[in-house]
This record gives sequence, structure tokens and C-alpha cells, in this order.
Amino acid sequence: MINHQEKKHILIISEEPRVLAELKSELTDHFDISITATSTAALAAMEIYEMSAIVIYIYENRKMAFSIFTEIFGFAKSKNIPITFLTERGNDDDENTAFAMGAVDYSAKRPGTADALINRIKLRINSSENEKKLISSNEGLSSGENAPEMVLVNKTILVADDVELNRDIIKTVLSGIEGLTVEFASNGKEAVDKFSKAPNLYSLILMDVQMPVMDGLEATRAIRRLSCENAREIPIIAVTASADEKEIELCLRAGMNDILVKPVSYENIIAVAAGHCNKNKTSDNP
Repeated sequence: MINHQEKKHILIISEEPRVLAELKSELTDHFDISITATSTAALAAMEIYEMSAIVIYIYENRKMAFSIFTEIFGFAKSKNIPITFLTERGNDDDENTAFAMGAVDYSAKRPGTADALINRIKLRINSSENEKKLISSNEGLSSGENAPEMVLVNKTILVADDVELNRDIIKTVLSGIEGLTVEFASNGKEAVDKFSKAPNLYSLILMDVQMPVMDGLEATRAIRRLSCENAREIPIIAVTASADEKEIELCLRAGMNDILVKPVSYENIIAVAAGHCNKNKTSDNP
């Protein structure tokens, strides 16, 4: 048995008593464990204990699990605490959503797989600790002007998407960047209206292609036709589930600058957003 002093502290979040009892029985010899059912309790636990990992269990209430993740992600990310999703019923859509939101793992809990789960959690903890050491040894570099996140500080991004979960994902992905403001539109027309009222407020637009009222292609064309300042210069990034040649051609012909393919990951959205914001800033300089 592992010495108690060597155990890492993990937080398990679930509303299912049976699952919590099983996980506690399987993991207690390897980890110190805290258990919560809500995001408020999870945040309080993270304030009290030095958590090494968080496990969120997805059961019947999928939306609740993703909502909890959204509410704790910013704080967990600031402390470099990896979050994994655990489920009894694997689902490709859920898995894609989990990774896009910033989870480090998504796995199924089945009878006889306790050792595999323990090893996966330990692997994520080790990866996180190695990342902390790397950040600590390169603090000057990571906070430099060229770091992608630094390019987005004090910027405002407009996100147009009709699906609430997609908006939550992007909000979660970007929530860890201090000083970045994210505004939302639920369809293309709303995006055009928001931009036309404050054209110099936004540094970038993330535009879903398929939306009601006005789709992303027509919204982009409408923005490019505006006579206001910044209408032709602002980077507009297509967010789409399809990346075939026809879709790419339609997006570029509409006036979009780049394409992000769903599910959108933290690394991709930060790299693309920072790249275009930096390019736009450079082109504005004499």
C-alpha cells in the first residue's frame, strides 16, 4: 500500500451515490479523495486542498456535468489541475465536447477496469506536474509578448453561434485568459448588428457557418459590405463541422479569413485567434 503522505489529493464530482461509493472503494488506497456534487462545493474544496486532479462523472444528466466543468474550469486551469471525464456509456459526441472544452481525458468506467483508471489518473497528474515545472523554469518566456495568450489580452472577441453548448465551450476555452472579453450572438443577424454598433470594439469574430435567421456566410458578406471602419479589416474565422474543399471555398469567398473545425480545441482556437489578432495589429502599425 502507498504511504499516506505520498498520496495525491483528487476531487470526484458526481450526483450518483452508487458511483461515488464504487470510486471511493477503488481509489482510496491510491489517492486522498474529496467528493462533491456541485460546482460551488468543488470550488470550495479547491480553495481548501491542494488538488492534483479532478474527475467529473457523466451519468444521465450530461448537461449538468458539462455545466459543472464550465463553472470550475477557469479556477482549475489557473492552478494547473487536470480535469478528466468518466462515464459508463461512452459517447463520441460527449468525448469530442469534453476534449474541446479543455478536459485532459475522457474514459469509460467498466467492471474490472479500476487499475486502468488509476493509471490514467496518475498519468494525468504526472503530466500536469511536469508542465508546472516547465512553466516555473520558463516564467520569463511564458509571459513574453509573443506568447499567444498575451496577444489576446485586452482584446474583445465576438462569437456567433446558435447552440448554447457551443457558446459555453468557447467561453470555457477562453475563460483562462485574463483581460480577454468575449461577447456572444445567437445568429448571424445579431452578429452583424453588434458589430455595426461598435465596429472598433472587436478584434476578431468567430462565426459559426450554420445558423438560423442569417447563416455565417451571409453574415460575413453583410459585415464586409458595411461602410463603417474595420468592416473589411476585422478577421472573421469560420467555425464549422465540415472542412471539405467546397466548404472552405464558400467561406473564403464570403470574406472569411480562416477556418476552425469543430470540436474546437484550446490550442487551435488560441493559435488561430492570436495569429490573426497579431497580424491585424501589425498591419495597422505604420
